[in-house]
Amino acid sequence: MTPRLRPTPLSTQPHAAADTISRVPIPHTTIPDRLRSQVITYTVQAGDTIFDIAAKFGLWPETIVWSNREALQDAPWLIQLGLELFIPPVDGVYHTVLSGETVEGIAAAYEVEPEELYNEWNGLVEGRPLREGQLLVVPSGRSEQVTWTAPEPQYTAGSAQYSYGVCSGVTFTGLGGTGAFILPTGSSRVSGWYFRDVRNPGHIGIDYTCRTGDPIYASDNGVVTIAGWNGGYGILVEVNHGNSFTTRYGHFSQIIVGCGQSVYQGQLLGYCGSTGWSTGAHLHFEIRSNGVPQNPQSYLP
Repeated sequence: MTPRLRPTPLSTQPHAAADTISRVPIPHTTIPDRLRSQVITYTVQAGDTIFDIAAKFGLWPETIVWSNREALQDAPWLIQLGLELFIPPVDGVYHTVLSGETVEGIAAAYEVEPEELYNEWNGLVEGRPLREGQLLVVPSGRSEQVTWTAPEPQYTAGSAQYSYGVCSGVTFTGLGGTGAFILPTGSSRVSGWYFRDVRNPGHIGIDYTCRTGDPIYASDNGVVTIAGWNGGYGILVEVNHGNSFTTRYGHFSQIIVGCGQSVYQGQLLGYCGSTGWSTGAHLHFEIRSNGVPQNPQSYLP
């Protein structure tokens, strides 16, 4: 009868070591983070800042601004409750294609290689031209440096002068709105983007035709709450109508009203121009209700 051999202890088997690694049971499964499959939208909540929103989605604050230039007009200090923002899946830029643009040109503008635009979110096909209004995720793209706070006001509240900044820290009383709006240029002719234009979905106003120096009028009674340079708006006037509505008038060449000033419907605010983020003279006009952008064409004659 052949004697049964006893198994050799693990510690004496060839190649064994004193610090042998063994698997430790893990009571839960960790799922690695995955990039979102698409761009989403976020509605600004009470008290939100660009920094809060960026942190919520794990993005650079600059990404939020660069991806919402039409909505924020490079003036992130003017963010308001109810504003709808694009949230890209990665840091970089969310770009609206303009007429005649190419992949190579867009890549160069944002300091990335063209290959970066051929990604899972854009669905681009090499050799196929881009279409105007197409929205593209540009991973790691970089745009202009962001200014985070409005410059300090340099005027006396109520004066008929403008300066840099907003009318902050002051309570105003004055004329209330009628609830009916008139055309701020006296004409319904549009020279650029419409509200939420299919060619530029981030655009939250209407670009009315005017020539440099043409008069711009208050669309309703109210009190001036912004009068001065504000990012991409250029020289901006905001009028609070006291009935949940505000109107904004951008790209002035010159304004003749100041912070805290009451204005009547049809009163001259200033003159058409092309200041700020503008490629030619026009009026960028917004109507907001409780901070939420509205289609001006739904309110104007």
